[in-house]
Amino acid sequence: MKHEALWRNAMAYLDDKQTEMCLLLKNLVNIETPSTDKEAVSRLAGHLDTYCNAMGLTCRKERYDAAGDALTARTAPGTQRPVALLGHLDTVHPVGSWPETLRQKGDRLYGPGAYDCKGGVVIALFAVKALLACGYKERQLRLALSSDEESAHMLSRGLGGRLFTQECEGCAAAFNCESGSLANEAVIERKGGAVIDIQVRGVSAHAGRDPEKGASAIRAAARLVERLESLTDRNGNLFNCGKIEGGIGSNVIPDACSITLGLRSRTNADYDDALRALTRLCAETSLPGTSASFTVTARYPAMEKTPGTDALAALYDAASRKLGLGPVTFRSAGGCSDSAFATQAGVPTLCALGVGGANAHTRDEYALLSSMLPQCRKLVTTILTLPDDAN
Repeated sequence: MKHEALWRNAMAYLDDKQTEMCLLLKNLVNIETPSTDKEAVSRLAGHLDTYCNAMGLTCRKERYDAAGDALTARTAPGTQRPVALLGHLDTVHPVGSWPETLRQKGDRLYGPGAYDCKGGVVIALFAVKALLACGYKERQLRLALSSDEESAHMLSRGLGGRLFTQECEGCAAAFNCESGSLANEAVIERKGGAVIDIQVRGVSAHAGRDPEKGASAIRAAARLVERLESLTDRNGNLFNCGKIEGGIGSNVIPDACSITLGLRSRTNADYDDALRALTRLCAETSLPGTSASFTVTARYPAMEKTPGTDALAALYDAASRKLGLGPVTFRSAGGCSDSAFATQAGVPTLCALGVGGANAHTRDEYALLSSMLPQCRKLVTTILTLPDDAN
């Protein structure tokens, strides 16, 4: 192994850190951070800013008008290209919505964000601590924690996603510590996703006296929904009209109706095709007197493999085997993540390297405490085995 002595020292450092990792996770979960609570998310960013400063990292908080603060932290520059560690601070649950914010039952820690993805934040932090403790200086370590991942970065108007593009620029590899699995798995591809607001316009009229003067936006929208959802295919591209609103009463022909479309695309080329199809269908509104237009309000690109993905996956698999944890299963996933912003920058990226657990976004969400240390060891081992940059 390239850095065998450093690796042994890093593993020895982590040997007695399970209790400390669990304590930090409990502290983070107790600071509730729903995406829409700007002050709450900023409070956690401030807490971790202090924590990372104490580790000797150079920190910067990114501030937004409607979203909480995001946080970046870096070690000193190295002689080789940097490595990025990714995660997010926000959760989906409103403050106080859990009967007990924190509950431990055996190896399971229940609480908002314990699994998605505060356990992963702890893993990333202790990976950095272990690498610093063993004297690793070859590559700068860049930690990037967004504040509105769960809202698809709508609150920051896309700037939360741009944060990852900036932090991953020029990196040799990126590791997203998003919620992991209960098996020895990692994600190398993800679908892209978008939220699209469609506005259908018609002509208002009295439904009883002058119906012939009207053009129903709701009727036009219903036809459009049917045509849109028929575009869903077996390749994994999904058109889901998840919300529709319109009209003011049964005696008025409605002149406006809105559709919220959830779009999932297997590749970024599929997304471009989907937008072209949506543009065509909006232009072909079949009911006279009506029209339709759309606005993309949020978008995650697809996480696509880069030329270096397979080689990085092989290193992670070798690290797992070296640690006696067995082979890693690499898979594609339907859910979106910030890994896409790294792969769009051409950086080989592995995702879902965070804590094992289940039931994200529910009140049964839990993190498997015993998974944190093995996940951290795999991450550290992989970073230490990265080959020298090509000249």
